[in-house]
Amino acid sequence: MPGEHDTPTTGRSRADDRRFDAGIAHMHRYVAAHGSSSPSRDAMIDGFPIGAWVDNRRTDYRRGRLPAERARRIETEFPGWRWNVLDAAFAAGVAHLRRYAATRGTSNPRQHDMIDGFPIGQWAANRRADYRKGRLSGDRIMLIENEFADWVWNPQDAASAAAFEAGLAHLHRYRAVHGTSNPRQRDVIDGFPIGQWAANRRADYRKGRLSAERIRRIETKFADWRWTMRNRS
Repeated sequence: MPGEHDTPTTGRSRADDRRFDAGIAHMHRYVAAHGSSSPSRDAMIDGFPIGAWVDNRRTDYRRGRLPAERARRIETEFPGWRWNVLDAAFAAGVAHLRRYAATRGTSNPRQHDMIDGFPIGQWAANRRADYRKGRLSGDRIMLIENEFADWVWNPQDAASAAAFEAGLAHLHRYRAVHGTSNPRQRDVIDGFPIGQWAANRRADYRKGRLSAERIRRIETKFADWRWTMRNRS
């Protein structure tokens, strides 16, 4: 019960302190569950609107309404805390990417992938778009590259490189079996359509779409390779 000397102002202050302490306690539970101190605005934990609580504290901070002691307590108890909403959103994305990588074994989600209800695939696609357009800061680029060793800024390039390497490996096997590096278009080796792969590389070459490095690798590894084929269907 309130003390006999409590005033209405004192009572309100104590109630405000209790609400703040409740928010801190729920924030600890949220961090324990999600590994991040940057919940989305509509996030809940044990029925408590932790996302709205965090949003309100940031608003109080921006407007100079958050006491220094409370600001210090938040920063001390939650080392990953961000007062800036954009910084907080980036930190939340990184935290979810950590969980995605731990679960899936890769830091390169597909565009529609989700983790714990978070659209991690879209977040990754947006960061790559920011990178291509020069909108991603050097600090953020370094953080992503240092923390996620297998991250690629252009998954299409990575997929193309992997497909090219697979084709070279199968062409080596084809030559070992058939004595030539020039398969017919319908030829297959170990289930791989090596003839079509070779035809596609020749088409890329004719249209100027094959990089000099890939041309050099094919010509160096396969001395009998020909860029023009006739009458080998």
